[in-house]
Formats: sequence, structure tokens, C-alpha cells
Amino acid sequence: YHASRSAFVLNLSSGAAQEVTAPNKGLWLAHGVILFLAWGVFVPFAVQASLLRKLLPEGGIWFQIHRGLNTISLALFIAGFAISVATTNKEEQPHFSNPHRRMGLAMFIMAILQVIGGIVRPHNPLEGEKKKPVRVGWEVGHRVLGVSLLACGFWQMYEGILLYGVKYSTDESDEEAITIAYWVWISVMIAVMVLGGAFFKFRN
Repeated sequence: YHASRSAFVLNLSSGAAQEVTAPNKGLWLAHGVILFLAWGVFVPFAVQASLLRKLLPEGGIWFQIHRGLNTISLALFIAGFAISVATTNKEEQPHFSNPHRRMGLAMFIMAILQVIGGIVRPHNPLEGEKKKPVRVGWEVGHRVLGVSLLACGFWQMYEGILLYGVKYSTDESDEEAITIAYWVWISVMIAVMVLGGAFFKFRN
């Protein structure tokens, strides 16, 4: 077991080994940080604003927060996706050549569909009116796609930590600390969404 990893080139003539540093470290780090803010911070907060709306002032404040945070997360997602595509081009690597990259593309398409669905959503009925089937269907689809995106995002971020560690030979103890901190944060976000949402649902 080694505490650190590194790539190297071995000169067979002299027997000397030279450590090799992979390029574009800053770009891939920016990619990871931006997408963590999108899927690890703003999207969970947007979901919590919807699930915990009873804690917020009346008058649709929860929806304004929900929409605003999701708008920010989409902008960050587009930026992070663009960095990934541009850096892959720079490294002359094939696009969408591994599960992480293919999942990123699938999430990008799903996120755009989610936004379009939010824009063209059927109107919510007035108080006392019954929801039309098309509205009920839209709500189910919106929630299912939203939960799917969030779950994919959590998996993607973890995979990104692992891929970054391999590509740049990060110290394994540092990678382990980051991974633990990541899952602690994600666990808190999930707990707030699940327990908070369940509390208000069953209380009513």
C-alpha cells in the first residue's frame, strides 16, 4: 500500500526515472469545483426550498428560491460541461469515452429537458380546484427526473474525485479525506431532503 502515486518515465539507458505531471490540472480542478457547486450545493438547496416550503414565508417565496437556485446551477453546469469539452479537445482525447463522460452528456440532456419542462409546465389550479391529469403527470415526471438527476450528480462527483486522483497522482490520504468530507456533506443534504420532506408531508 502506497501513500502517494505518480506516473514516471524510465530511461532504459541510464536507469533514471523522471516523474511525469499530467497537463491541465487547473482546468480539471475548476471543472470539479464548479460542478460540485452546481450539484452538491445549489441543486440540493433548490430541492430543499420546495420540500421545506412550509418554513418559508407565504406568497410563493419558495418557488422564487427554487427557480433562482436551479437557474444558477444550470449556468454552472453549462460552464463545467464546456470546460470538460474544451479541455478534452485540448488533450486530443476522444469525447464521451468512459462512463463518467457519457453520464455527463446524459445529465446535460436530462437537465435541459428538465428546464424546458419547467418552462412549459401546466398551470397549477387555483385553491379549491382539482388538479388536471396533465398537471399530475407533469409533477410526477418533474420529480422523477429531478431525483434521477440528483442521484446521477452525486455519483458523478464521487467518480470525478477518483478520476482526478488517478490522473494527477494525488496523495491517497488527501483523496480519502476529500472523499469522506464529500460524503458527509452529501449525507447531510440527503438527510435534510428526505427527513424534512417526510416530516412535512406526513404532518399534513
